[in-house]
Amino acid sequence: MTSSIRTLNPATGKIEKEFQPYTTEQINNAIQRADDLYKTWRFESFENRKQIVKAAAAEMRAQKEHLATLITTEMGKPLRESRIEIDYSANILDYYADHAEEFLKPDTLVTEKGDALIFSEPIGTLLGVMPWNFPFSQIARFAAPNIMAGNTILLKTASNIPQCGEAFEAIFEKVGAPKGLYTNLFISGKETSALVGDNRIKGVSLTGSDAAGASIAKVAGENIKKSVLELGGTDPMIVLNDADLEKVMSGTINGRLRNAGQACTSSKRIIVQEDIYDAYLAKVKTYVENMKVGNPLEDDTDMGPVSSAPALETLLDQVNKSVENGAELVIGGKQIGTEGSFMEPTILADLKPGMKAYDEEVFGPVICLIKVKSVEEALTIANDTMYGLGASIYTENIELAHDMARKIDSGMVYINKQVSSSPELPFGGTKRSGYGRELSKAGILEFLNRKLILTSK
Repeated sequence: MTSSIRTLNPATGKIEKEFQPYTTEQINNAIQRADDLYKTWRFESFENRKQIVKAAAAEMRAQKEHLATLITTEMGKPLRESRIEIDYSANILDYYADHAEEFLKPDTLVTEKGDALIFSEPIGTLLGVMPWNFPFSQIARFAAPNIMAGNTILLKTASNIPQCGEAFEAIFEKVGAPKGLYTNLFISGKETSALVGDNRIKGVSLTGSDAAGASIAKVAGENIKKSVLELGGTDPMIVLNDADLEKVMSGTINGRLRNAGQACTSSKRIIVQEDIYDAYLAKVKTYVENMKVGNPLEDDTDMGPVSSAPALETLLDQVNKSVENGAELVIGGKQIGTEGSFMEPTILADLKPGMKAYDEEVFGPVICLIKVKSVEEALTIANDTMYGLGASIYTENIELAHDMARKIDSGMVYINKQVSSSPELPFGGTKRSGYGRELSKAGILEFLNRKLILTSK
């Protein structure tokens, strides 16, 4: 029986490497090691935790070319983008190594009842379920804060990036982390849901689809366990008449076409006010026409393949069905060649409710344009979605931008910049984009026991 845990190179369509799923015994042993280690790791000094996490960051940088090549081979990200991801992942590890002790200092309250101390204590072994689109940075943003907080980590990566998951565990092994601190699991999605019910696992974080999130949250709720969910979205990018087109183009390129549009915070609905619409469309069409799509291992490639053949099929269906329902196909919309999962960078215009590209998350290199007359119309469309992860607004009227930002239902709003992530900024959404936060101080506080100790007067 062929394993479903394998590297199937999306640029070539060829299987590079396969892994056998863990047996029930292997899974149980991994959980037990993590649970056993937690009993001592929770009392480990911040200095000792910091040494391991800082060493892991340094090792990531030392292996940057190897790790970046794994990303590109497994999910198709251009190599130059993969290198940036490795640096960013190492920066996340360093950030929490440097700031965790400060973030977790006890809080003091003086009350009529007495002097109170509130301690931030770890809760145990945590399960992370992480996606394929940012293979190392998604792991780092979950593992780093929780390891520094005193928890232990079990991690299930997406089944199409097994070598990345294996490599992250190998880094911790190489720098001398105790066995059980970070463990990569080769398991199926079905087994993942079952793990959440194990009493030795105290919390779960998932980044993925809202269907996967609902499944995990259900089991966590039934077992009264904390969960954090980041479930993607249909982020609006609002471009007003007075916007600086150079900033807008930077936001389009980095916010929609980077990683072939396969990012949760990608600008999936670009809402442009009518006076600037034609000038913007002309510039973005010219850029798309000149993009180099091809071998992601070549440094001058602008865009590689999408992650898989099924992903490509979904994207082509969304484009074709939207055009059938009245959307304008400005450029692109087709598969490139027959080898690998390459798609032409695409521009769709005149999108309206009822079209797949308007109603659904389009997880690929499709620029979806909506022309509006007014700020009020732009805000109505921005909020016309079940998701609420991020949003961006482009205008030189910063006071107006802040007023608009407060009216958008999302976890993050960026002004004159594409939505992105940074170690020091909280990341997360609302509505069906999930709950909880990653990164910043907020990210380390999610899986903690905020213990009150009161000394009576």
